[in-house]
Amino acid sequence: MLPIRPFAVLLAAGLLTLPALAMADEMTLLATMGGKAIFQLNGLKKTLQIGQTVGDIKVISIAADSAVIEASNGRQRRLGLGEGYVISAGTPNDGDGNLVLVPSQGGHYLTDVAINGQTQRGVVDTGATHLSMSANVANQLKLNYQNGQPMRSHTANGVIRSWLIVLPKAKIGNVTLYNLDVVVRDSNDNNPILIGMSTLNRFQMKRDQELMILSKKAY
Repeated sequence: MLPIRPFAVLLAAGLLTLPALAMADEMTLLATMGGKAIFQLNGLKKTLQIGQTVGDIKVISIAADSAVIEASNGRQRRLGLGEGYVISAGTPNDGDGNLVLVPSQGGHYLTDVAINGQTQRGVVDTGATHLSMSANVANQLKLNYQNGQPMRSHTANGVIRSWLIVLPKAKIGNVTLYNLDVVVRDSNDNNPILIGMSTLNRFQMKRDQELMILSKKAY
């Protein structure tokens, strides 16, 4: 009969494995000072600037009484003074999600749009009806739009032909959406994708000072 080896020997020999525990960070906003903010991260005080990263957390924006942080999984959170948040490294659920957008120097709200494993820059445009892009950008995203519904689009350069397709899946920032109407314009420009109202209507939209907060609707 073979001898029974102790638990510790089995573990050391690699014959017994245990699942790794998911790590999480606890972050609290203590104070803001112009372009800097003081956080308490896992019990330690850290002074961070906009764009600075500590561990898996990046500072997106800082206001007089709040700051927006982003975890490595793309999930963003606005913290008020004295407010804490436990940030898990897990993948965010497709069923919910908040997108916090900070205006660019030109006053535009930009975010990434991921389609077919490719990412392009998008800009929020409440005057646009659909999520729309040029044929050049659509080709980079490997979209088969030529068999879509033919239509016409009004642009600054006049009326041009375009195609309407239904996109099974796209990711706007860190939020996944399904069955989106997309218009592809017959154009070779590389302008950002326009995130129009057919996409924005999937969110509850609100402003908090200069921030735009998009919260995915549950229906």
